[in-house]
Order: sequence, then structure tokens, then C-alpha cells
Amino acid sequence: MDELIKRALEKQNPWWFNKPYNQGINRLDYYLEIQKYLTAEEALIILGARRTGKSTILLQIIDFLKINPKRILLINLDEPIFQSKSDDPTFLSDLIENYIVENEIKDKFYVFIDEIQNYDYWIQTIKTQYDINKKIKFILTGSTAVLLKNVISTRLSGRYFSITISPLSFSEFLKFKNKTNLTIIEKKKLIEKYLQYGSFPRVVLEKEESLKHDLLKNYFQTIYLKDIIYTHKLRNNKDIFDLLYFILSNVGRLFSYTNIAKTLGIATDTVKEYIDYAESSYLINTVNKYDPSVKIQIANLKKIYCIDTGLVNSISFKFSENKGMMIENLVFNNLFSKQKEIFYYKGNNECDFLVKENRKIISAVQVTTSLKDEKVKKREIAGLLEAMDKYNLQEGLIITEDEKEIISFNSKKIKVIPLYEWLE
Repeated sequence: MDELIKRALEKQNPWWFNKPYNQGINRLDYYLEIQKYLTAEEALIILGARRTGKSTILLQIIDFLKINPKRILLINLDEPIFQSKSDDPTFLSDLIENYIVENEIKDKFYVFIDEIQNYDYWIQTIKTQYDINKKIKFILTGSTAVLLKNVISTRLSGRYFSITISPLSFSEFLKFKNKTNLTIIEKKKLIEKYLQYGSFPRVVLEKEESLKHDLLKNYFQTIYLKDIIYTHKLRNNKDIFDLLYFILSNVGRLFSYTNIAKTLGIATDTVKEYIDYAESSYLINTVNKYDPSVKIQIANLKKIYCIDTGLVNSISFKFSENKGMMIENLVFNNLFSKQKEIFYYKGNNECDFLVKENRKIISAVQVTTSLKDEKVKKREIAGLLEAMDKYNLQEGLIITEDEKEIISFNSKKIKVIPLYEWLE
């Protein structure tokens, strides 16, 4: 094995030498699917935006295994020496096979590969190794959904499971902050920080608020450059930046590709392409108007939400001026992280979210900072009731910043619940 590669591997695999390594704060309890998939022979692909903690979770899995350290090989493909081999079709296979021979591995062998998208031939390598050696268990991470499009769906069909890692849930946020037994006032103050600075693990742990802001800008720049510009070989940086700035400044608002194109002076097809790229990098999620016909869903106006409210605040506008928008974005992220299908409703009135499960709409949700203004209350209730009638729902939900009540309409019931209760 090449000496430089050997040194890089020794640095990345401290357990070989019984050296300590930082596993961060445990998150495996929140991702029980990971533990379940560890016993399956299929590869496990852990996806998600950069800086959501995928690499740390790999280290937590390694500690969880409690096996002979030599049966674990971690390869972080962000390492420059490995990046220089990205277009070598035999590099990864040779590295794995040489390691197995040199260490006389005969039992089940775990290969962890971080940022797998950095290697051009990763799909061919995983398929070949999986087919010839069932004792190898692959656990991979990637930062772009392009991994699961086109070729992977056919070339690795039946050979993998996948799971997506999100920024911290509110319960994880409290765990990272070491906060328990909170009063309502304490909880509301923490939700303010959760909304303002978001929930990327490193940002949550940072105590200096000005550094939080700098970290978030850095994260955006990294996603923008590495997962959008470089991955898709884009040349017009200004157009893509203007588009990202525009959509992050308008989260939760209805849009069409044509209207954005006219506003920014960019071709409609280019707008659609760039939004697809941003979604494949996990920066944003688009939400369709619900219709039983997928074709009609695609044709209607859409909404966009950002993966993290802190990113929005750091890039586009002041948190205090757009708190309602941030609460709506947070509610979407919470619903989405639970692997629900989310849509919006639009008829004579509008409802923020419809939640679909097993081909059926199971709930309707409105989000607003307050219902104290009678015009706002009338509008929110009208949209919610219309959606409830449309999909035969007996109960609806309005999430507010601080209000709580039960509103009855004939046989239907609307629960008004404050965000600090709903996030539990």
C-alpha cells in the first residue's frame, strides 16, 4: 500500500491503535433505523446536507459496533490524497482488497466511506464488492441527492438502504444544550434561538453568537460551491447566487418558475434546473399543491422551504422582521423530518400544510404567529375548514407562537396550540 495512503488511513482510523476519538453527542437514539440496518447485508447510505453531522454519526456507529478494530475501515474521501485518486477506477477496490489481505480479515468486515460522491467510480466499486464478498458491510455518506438518481436506482437496485440525516430536532437541540425540566418561559427563549440560529450541531454548540452567524454563512457558501456550482459544473455563479438569495428570501410563498425567471431575468428552464440542483444538495425542499394527479401537482404553483432557519436568517433577512415565516419553515422541517409527504392546499382559501400518509390526507395544519387580529383569525380558520371539508377531516391544527384554545364548528374541531407545546 502506498505510504501516503497508509498514513492517511492511520490518521482516520485511531481505533486501530486504541487511541481516543471524538464521537460528539450521541444521536443514534434518534435514528433507530441505522441500528436496524446494521444487521442487514445491504449497503447503508446516509444522506443529508453538509454539516448535519453525518461524519460524527459514522464515528458513533463505529463505537456502537464493539468489535475488533481491525474489522473496521474508515475512508474519508475529503482527504486530499484520496481526492487525487477520484478518477482512478481501481483505486477504492484495490485499497479495500489490499487491506483485507494484509490484515487477514475473515469475519464480517465494515467499510465506512465518508463523502462518497468525491469518487467517480463509487457505484461500480460498491456493486462489485457487494456481489463478490457478502462479508463486507458498506456504510456510506453523501451530501447530494444526485447519488440516488438515475444510475444508482438501477445499478444498486436491491443492494442498499438509505436514510437522510437532518439538522437537530428540537429535542436534540435541548440535549445538545443540556437543558431539562424547563419552564414555559425558558422553553420559549430557547425556541427563539432555535429559530434564529437554526440547528446545525456545530452552530448549536457555539456559544459566541457572532461566530454562529459566520458559521452559517460558511455553510451556505460550502453547499453553494461544492454541491451546486462544482458538482454541476456551472459557470454563471451570479445567476445561481441571485436565485438562491431570492428563494431564501421568499420561503413559504407561492411561486412559479416563470415568475422567478421574469423577476431575475433568467430563462425559465434554467430556473427549474437551478432549483432542482439546490434541492438535490438538501438546501431546500419544494412543496406542491395537493392533487390526486401528479401531473396537475407539477403544473401548479409551488412553495419552497429551507433546510435550516438559521441559514435563511444569515443570508437573506433580519429574523425579527420575518418571525412568522421562520415559524412556518420550522413547522415544515419538523413534519418533513418525520418522513411525511407534505403538500399545501389552495381552493377559495389556502391551508399551509396537508400531511399525506398511505395515499390519504391525514391532517391539515395552519401556521401563524397570532390569531389576535380578527382578520387573520378569520382567514386562517377559513382555509383550514375548507381543507378539512375537502378531505373529510374532523380535526384541524393551527400552530401559533403563544396561543392555545379549542374552536368548534358543528362536528369539527380546531386545536390552536403554541409552538413550544407542538415541538415536544
